[in-house]
Amino acid sequence: MKDMLLWYQKSARCQEESLPIGNGSFGAMIMGGVGEEVLGLNEESLWSGYYQDKNNEKAAACLEEVRRLVFSGKNKEAERLIQNNMLGEYNESYLPLGNLLLQFAREGGGGENAEAYRRELDLERAVARVSYTCGGVKYEREYFASYPAKAIFVQLTADKPILGFTASFDSRLCVSVKAENRALQITGQCPEHVDPSYVPLRETSVIQGTRGMHVEAAVRVLDCDGRITEEGDKIHIAEASRCVLMLSAMKRETAGENADYEVLKEEHIRDYRKIYDKVELYLGEQKALPTDERLERLKKGETDNGLYALYFQYGRYLLIASSRKGSLPANLQGIWSWELRAPWSSNWTININTQMNYWHALSCNLEECLEPYIRFVEKVCGEGKKTAAVNYHCRGSVAHHNVDYWGNTSPVGLLPGETAGGDGCVNWAFWPMGGAWLTQEIFRAYEYSGDEDYLRDTAAPVIRESALFLNDWLVEYQGEWVACPSTSPENRFRLPDGRTTGVTYASSMDMAIVKEVFTHYCKICEILGTQDVLYHEIREKLPRLAPFRTGSFGQLLEWHEEYEEPEPGHRHASHLYGLFPSELFAGDEKLTEACRVSLMHRLENGGGHTGWSCAWIINLFAVLRDGEKAYEYLRTLLTRSTYPNLWDAHPPFQIDGNFGGTAGIANMLAQDRGGRVSLLPALPRQFQEGYVRGLCIKGRKCVDISWKDGKETQHRIYGKE
Repeated sequence: MKDMLLWYQKSARCQEESLPIGNGSFGAMIMGGVGEEVLGLNEESLWSGYYQDKNNEKAAACLEEVRRLVFSGKNKEAERLIQNNMLGEYNESYLPLGNLLLQFAREGGGGENAEAYRRELDLERAVARVSYTCGGVKYEREYFASYPAKAIFVQLTADKPILGFTASFDSRLCVSVKAENRALQITGQCPEHVDPSYVPLRETSVIQGTRGMHVEAAVRVLDCDGRITEEGDKIHIAEASRCVLMLSAMKRETAGENADYEVLKEEHIRDYRKIYDKVELYLGEQKALPTDERLERLKKGETDNGLYALYFQYGRYLLIASSRKGSLPANLQGIWSWELRAPWSSNWTININTQMNYWHALSCNLEECLEPYIRFVEKVCGEGKKTAAVNYHCRGSVAHHNVDYWGNTSPVGLLPGETAGGDGCVNWAFWPMGGAWLTQEIFRAYEYSGDEDYLRDTAAPVIRESALFLNDWLVEYQGEWVACPSTSPENRFRLPDGRTTGVTYASSMDMAIVKEVFTHYCKICEILGTQDVLYHEIREKLPRLAPFRTGSFGQLLEWHEEYEEPEPGHRHASHLYGLFPSELFAGDEKLTEACRVSLMHRLENGGGHTGWSCAWIINLFAVLRDGEKAYEYLRTLLTRSTYPNLWDAHPPFQIDGNFGGTAGIANMLAQDRGGRVSLLPALPRQFQEGYVRGLCIKGRKCVDISWKDGKETQHRIYGKE
C-alpha cells in the first residue's frame, strides 16, 4: 500500500472538509487553519439525559385491539391507536465536547501569506499533518489519536524559535475552563434533556437542569521549549520551536504524561497497523492530486480507480478510529459530531444504520472493531427484556427504531409530558424488529470465527432472547404465523380509500427477520446440543411462517399484499433484506429474481438518493452478481453523496454510507454466502486489473485474489492467524 493519503492544499471551511482522527472513544475534527486552528472534539460518552424507564405500561392493553383492527382492514385506525397509546419518549442526544482553539501570533505562525500549504491524513499510519511556510519559516503540526495512550496528541514545530499561539477552549456545553499547571482544565455538566433535531425548536428543547452527566477534560502542555504563561482560561506559548499538547477527557487513564512524543507516536502507529495492514487493495495508481480535486474530476466523468481503493481503506480507517475494544460502537456520525442537537440525535438507529456500520467489520478483517457492537447488543438485550415485558407482556427482548446511551429500547415518538405522538411517527417509530436485526452480526461473528465458546457464552444468550420475543410476538392468522402489527421501516402504502399508513401485518422485512432469527437459533441449538422447549416451538412454526409473495410484474412485495406506493423510490429497500444483508434467499432463484425486479423498480422511481441507501444498493447488486450496476452506484456514491473529506452525505453527514460502501467493494470482490465462496462475483469491466489481500471468509479464513484483463490470475485461501 502506497500513498494512501487524503490531502488538500487549503484549510477546511466546514466540518465536512475536516480531517477526522479517533482512538475509538475520543475523536477530533482537524480544520487546519493558518491564523487559527480549530479541533472539534468528541468523547463518546457525552450524552444528554440520565437513566429513565421510558417503557409504556398502557401499550400492552391496546395490542389485541390493534391486531383486530389490522385484520379487519382498518389499518389507519390501528395506526392511530398505536400513535395515541403505545409510544414512549424520544431518545436523548450525543453531544460535542467542544473546540480547542489555537490562535497563532502574526509572527508566530499566523501570518496571512502562507505558502506551500498542505493538509493530509495518512491512512497507513493514522497520523494527520498540516504544513506551510510563512515569512520564510516552515511550520508543521502533527496530530494522532492514540488507543494505547487513551489520548490525542498535537505536536507543533517551527524551524526557528518563533512559534507563538494562544490555546483556549469553547463549548456549547455548560463548562468552565481554568488554566493551571500548564493545562486547560475543563469541567461542567451536560444538559438533562435535548430534543431531537427533527422536533421544531421550542423553549424547552434544551434543558440544562442538574441531572446531566458531568464533563471533565484537559488540554495539557507536555513539552515546550518556549515560554509558557497562563491567564485565566487561556495558555500562551511564545518563542518556541516545538510544543506538544495532550488532550484527554472523562477521566480516562492516559499513558502519555511522562512519555516521549516519538515513543507515543510509534506505539500508536504499531497498534493501529496491527489492524489496518491486514487488508490491501489495489485498483490503480493513486493520482498525485489533492483529494477534493480528484473527487471533482470524478464528478466530471474522469476515471480514477485508485480513488475507490482510497475510499475503501478510508472506510476501514474510520471504523478503527470510532470502534475499539472498550469503546461504544460507532453511532450515526461515528464519533464526529458538532451540533448540540445533532442530526437524528446522532444515536444508534437500528432499522439499518447501526447494522450497516458493521457490514464490513468481518469481511474486511476488522474483527477487533466488532467488540463494541457485541457489548452494545448485550446491553440492548438487557434493556429490551423490560420493554418486552412491560409494553407487550412478552418474554424475551425487543428493541425498536433507535437506541441512545441510556439503552432506551421502547418505540419513541413523544416529547416529555406528551401522551400521544404526531401524525406519521408510527411509520418509523413503531418497529419491534430492531433488536432482532442486531443479532444478525452476532451470529455471523460465529460463522467467521468458528468459536463455539463464543457461540455458547455470547451469541446464544442474546439470540435466544430475540427468538423468545418473536415466538411470543407472532400470531396465527388464516393458517399462517404472522407479525402483527407490522411495518416496513419508514415506508408507507396507500389504502383503497386514499389514506396512507405503514401499519399492516407480515411485512416482508419483518417475516424475513423472524425466519432468520428462528433459523439461527435452531442452528445454535443443534451445534451445541441444547434443543429446549423454545427450539421445538420454533421448529413447529417455521414451516407455517407467512411466505414471501410476488406482485403483478414479478416484484417481491414489501407488504403482505400489493398496495399502491406513494414513494415507489423510497430510500429504504427493507423488503430486500432476505437478499442482503441476510442470506435467506441465497440459492433461491425465484426470490432472487423477484428482488432484482423490485430493486430495478425502486431505482427507476428515484431510489438510492441518500448516501447510505446508495451503499445498500451497491451491496444488493454485488450479491446479484451484477458488477456493472454495482460499479454504477459505487461511482454515484462518490460523485453524488460524498463530501470533500470523503465522509458520506445522507445528507447531512452520516457515516453508515462510508461503511456500507466499503462493504460493497468487498462484496464485489469476494463473497461467502449460503455455503458458497465466490471470488470476483461482481467485478466490473472498469476494474480491469488489480489485487486484494486479506479479505475474510467464514471459518476463520482469508483470501488473496489477483486479476488482469478482468479475469482472475491467481488466488489463495488460507487460515487466519
